Amino acid sequence: MNNDARTVVWIAGSLLGIFGLIVIIWSGIAKARGQNVKTIWTRYLAWFLIAPPLIIPLIWGRVPFIILMGFLSLLCFREYAHAVGLWRDKALMWICYIGIACIYGPIFGFEYGIFQAMPIYVIAFILTIPMHRDEYEHMIQKICLAVLGVVYFGWFFSHLAYLRNLSYGMLATFLLILLVESNDACAYLWGMVFGKHKLIPRLSPNKTVEGMFGATISVVGLAFAFRFLIPFVSAAHLVVLAFAVSVFGMCGDLTISFIKRDLKIKDMGNLIPGHGGLLDRFDSIIFTAPIFFHFLRYLYGE
Repeated sequence: MNNDARTVVWIAGSLLGIFGLIVIIWSGIAKARGQNVKTIWTRYLAWFLIAPPLIIPLIWGRVPFIILMGFLSLLCFREYAHAVGLWRDKALMWICYIGIACIYGPIFGFEYGIFQAMPIYVIAFILTIPMHRDEYEHMIQKICLAVLGVVYFGWFFSHLAYLRNLSYGMLATFLLILLVESNDACAYLWGMVFGKHKLIPRLSPNKTVEGMFGATISVVGLAFAFRFLIPFVSAAHLVVLAFAVSVFGMCGDLTISFIKRDLKIKDMGNLIPGHGGLLDRFDSIIFTAPIFFHFLRYLYGE
């Protein structure tokens, strides 16, 4: 295990301990207010199940991590397809699976140009499906759902895998995951204790203005606390990056929220205790990964 890997393991373990203490303190405050603390404890303890499968491939190497991200993309698409009803068209489902796999292919060979262009070819092929079938009824809905799923859960998510390819990829990828998940946790904690004003009540009744501002400030603070993970990033750029992670992480959460509201379901799945499905847990990362990746790559190259 090299020094970067030891750093990742040490920080991950320390943060789980620190957040444990925070949860204990927040639980005391919540109990005094007559609030239920079971949910927050369930969400916290679930991270002992989530963290190892993410951390081990990340520090093991870029290929294991790319494979893990590809597998998660397929599982997230599967959750989405079952929620929106796309699963009923088995052939289209398999075409989307193959399309997502094709998007991940260039990542293994560091083929950045092909990686960026691949969604165009996948979408173009999906658009020809009605022609191959000589069908038109309900095809607009099916094709649009398929394209959205492949691009969002395949291409967006795959930027996290390509980030691991960069020379500073392990630590940058870990920092992104750390900031995004801390943003979600801080928004929940700040909102639970101080939240009074609803942010977007119809889409997400539990989100508050106080929670949003508390999370943004917390994420900027954490970005500076862990600046040593990406020391080449200037202070001004770090503030912009942390702010973007916080804002777009919330947008990712709300994207899945409007899908669930429209479908009238509470969660996209029940795989993770206290969190719901994979999409309920990784929605913020999916939205944020391409923004984080292109910000660093454009400014600091590779």
